Amino acid sequence: MLYLKYSVLTWRSRAKRLGGLVFAALVATLLTGCSGGDEKSVATDRAIADAGFYREWDWFKGTYWIVPPNGIYSTYQIARDNSFVVTRGQTVFSITDYFNGYFTGAVVVKITETQVTSCQFVLGQVTPEGQVFMTMFNANTGAVNNYPIGTMVLEGGQWTMVNEMTSPAQGGTLSHWAYMIQSKPGDGFYEHLPFVNESIPDFLSSCPAGPMLIRTP
Repeated sequence: MLYLKYSVLTWRSRAKRLGGLVFAALVATLLTGCSGGDEKSVATDRAIADAGFYREWDWFKGTYWIVPPNGIYSTYQIARDNSFVVTRGQTVFSITDYFNGYFTGAVVVKITETQVTSCQFVLGQVTPEGQVFMTMFNANTGAVNNYPIGTMVLEGGQWTMVNEMTSPAQGGTLSHWAYMIQSKPGDGFYEHLPFVNESIPDFLSSCPAGPMLIRTP
């Protein structure tokens, strides 16, 4: 009877110790898992904070888009006599930020008529499918200039931004569309833009840099 009582007590003691070890191991595992989960969560949060959930076009940030030689033509509608005149010009987008399908940047335009630089800011939206909608703002006053639309299209293995717009100009309107293409340091167009024959940095230098998207907690 004493032996049985001792065995039961011994078993209970061992079980208690074993249970404590199992519990400790379980807690350690949970804590380790939580720590790893926290690290993963922080990394995910950082990625989301940087580019958002829709990241198909996050490579937009830091890119330049220009009008190639075959797209430099625009058409004025002259209000005083209701005539339509073909003109030429150059437009450069400098994309400064991207988040969750939204992008911002500086837009610089020069048209034959005056060769006076037009400085604009762009707030754009691009869907995962590549549909583009933009609002152009006067870089100095913040007034809305126009609402271009576009589509991302693969041409020869390279992405192009097929944009079109009509906006008020000189008492009439100015209409333009183009397959805008990327230009990077080292390529020919980066140093010699079609029509204006300036480098991209020189072309952009007379206008303020594009805005950033302010992330809120």
